[in-house]
Order: sequence, then C-alpha cells, then structure tokens
Amino acid sequence: MPPGLKPRTPASWKARLTSGGAALSTDQFSDYQKSVHYAALTKGNDLSAPTCNDCHGNHGAAPPGVGAVTNVCGTCHAVFAQKFAASVHQPIFDKGCVECHGNHAVAEPSDQMLSAGAGGACAACHTAGDATDKGTAAAVAMRTGIERLKAGIDDSGSLIRRIKNAGIEVSDEQLALREAGTKLTLARTEMHGFDVARVEAILADGMKVVASVDSAGQKGVSELRFRRRGLAVSLGAILIFVVALGLKIRQIDRRDHERRATL
Repeated sequence: MPPGLKPRTPASWKARLTSGGAALSTDQFSDYQKSVHYAALTKGNDLSAPTCNDCHGNHGAAPPGVGAVTNVCGTCHAVFAQKFAASVHQPIFDKGCVECHGNHAVAEPSDQMLSAGAGGACAACHTAGDATDKGTAAAVAMRTGIERLKAGIDDSGSLIRRIKNAGIEVSDEQLALREAGTKLTLARTEMHGFDVARVEAILADGMKVVASVDSAGQKGVSELRFRRRGLAVSLGAILIFVVALGLKIRQIDRRDHERRATL
C-alpha cells in the first residue's frame, strides 16, 4: 500500500455522511441479497440481472440522484418507466419506481402489491376500504379485473387440458389461451400508468378470448359425450350381435346333433 494511504475500514465508512448530513448506511449489499435481482443472478444464472455497477457505475460510482432513480430503473424496464412517466403519480413520487418497489431490496413484483391493504404498495398513501379514496377504488378495480382474468385463464386451461387428454384437438384453444396470458401481462404493464379505463379495456379483451376458449371447450365436452354415447350404442349392438350369433350357433349344433341321432 502506498505511504500515507490508510485502508478504509467499516468504521470509517459508517462515519461518512450523506449530502443531507445523515449517516451513510452500509446495508446496501445485504439488502441486495434479498432482492429479485440477486435471485435472478445467483439462482437463475441470469447474467443480465443488474448488479451494483449497473446502477451506480464503475470507477466513478456514486449514488444516483433522486431525479435519476427512475431513469436508472428505466434502462431495463423502459415500458414501465414510460407508463409511469405519463401517470398521475409521476409528479407526486419524487423517487419514482423506488416509492413502490424499493431500491436495493427489490421484492419480486406480484398482484398482491396492487392493494391498499396490509402488504400492498398502495397502503403507504391510501386507505383500504375508504370508498372516497379514488386511489383505493382504482387499485381495487384493477386488481379485481386482473384476478378475474387470471382465474378465467386457469379454469379454461384446466378444461382444455381435460378434453385434450380425452383425445379432442385443442391446439387453437391453447394458442388462444396464450393470447389471453399476453393480455394479462399487458394489463399488469399498463397498470403503471394508473389509468383504470385502459387497464379494464385490455382485461376485457382477455376475457373475450377466455369466453371463446370456454365455448370451444364446452363444445369439446359435448363431442366427448356424443362419442361416448355412440361408443355405448356400438358396444351394445355388438353385444347383441354376439349373443344372437352364439344362440344361432347353439341352435345349429342342436339340429346337427338331432340329425345325427336319427341316422
């Protein structure tokens, strides 16, 4: 080590202050280890997952300023950043994406976050069950629509798998369900713009696809029933024929036996 250069110990780091005079925290890495980004990197082997230098730079690393946080997230999540930039929350949230998702300990996004109840990201500003809170009402409307489409996709998928296993061709319906899944993803993306009407329009398109798949699935169920009834009738006819044939053979054998007995 060059003369006069002292090693930076954890204690010396803790003594550093932010521009606001507060002590500089030292738990960034431990928080990062709890994040969805760290899980993607270490468990999912996703080398594109962000690490420290992706947000802070390399040699001239510095904490991103408040105005830059959204831009930092937007380098990877560009569509979400664009939706948020046009939303009612953009002029309110100084820290942009961090307000709901955090910075270092970024949790895996889920539909449960779209709630003003316990564990919901909306709870910091909105009150669950408050009918006069427009934000709560918007969150409830979008979450309800998302859950309805999710349930519809799951139910339709179960129906299609059942009739497929019975021998019905369902490739078109499976493709349609993937389209419905795309609508669900689009709705979750559009949700960042906090425009309930636009989200509901996308969800409505998804529900139309699900309804079409359900209709095709019910036709498949009807076809299965028709096949089973036809099979039952065919088996019944075959059984009657076999019984009749057996009786006729016995009758012929009896006559032949009687004829031989008279000789």
